[in-house]
Amino acid sequence: MKKYWYILLLCGLTALFTSCDPDVAGEGVTLSPVTFAFKVSNDTPYLKVGDTLNIRAAASSTVDDITLTDGEGIIWASITRGENIPRVSFDEISRAVEDVDCLFIINRGGAKWANSNPPYVYRFTGKPEGDSIIMDYSFVFLKPGLYKIGGFQSSFYEGSKGKGRWDAFFAVQDPHWWFYEIPGVPAPEPGDAGYLKSYLVAVTE
Repeated sequence: MKKYWYILLLCGLTALFTSCDPDVAGEGVTLSPVTFAFKVSNDTPYLKVGDTLNIRAAASSTVDDITLTDGEGIIWASITRGENIPRVSFDEISRAVEDVDCLFIINRGGAKWANSNPPYVYRFTGKPEGDSIIMDYSFVFLKPGLYKIGGFQSSFYEGSKGKGRWDAFFAVQDPHWWFYEIPGVPAPEPGDAGYLKSYLVAVTE
């Protein structure tokens, strides 16, 4: 009889610690998370005014054996510009202004803009299209400075098939955090949670 109860206890503990319920935070999540790995085209620390940087990520539209056919997902993101290379202060960092600092081109996917003057991008968005979800953007730099793209923070996908968290990172070896030299504020290092969440590029004349 003891052996029987030990087996029941072991099964119960196994179920507790290996639960596949993704809604661990009580957010109404029904789907496993999806993470987008943004590849960078023209991956170099220095670019010239007029050059283009492209970032692209794709993921399967099938999650947990469920094919997503509608809805929209969001990843919090930003585009900033600083005058100094390297950056030396938070005071000289501001949102990059479209058509002034850079052109922001949506090749696939979408974006959302903050209701401000001037407006600025604060979310990348994606929708299932066939067997994939693709986000693809180009940045044409119009002014010199140090640009930071990303700052990714997870948010949600929601559609008729369920709700899940979306997140992203840059699939690069070096996101160029060595451009970041703000006194008293250490830059992320390899292995840190935020290290691959942003990508920095210096644009010169």
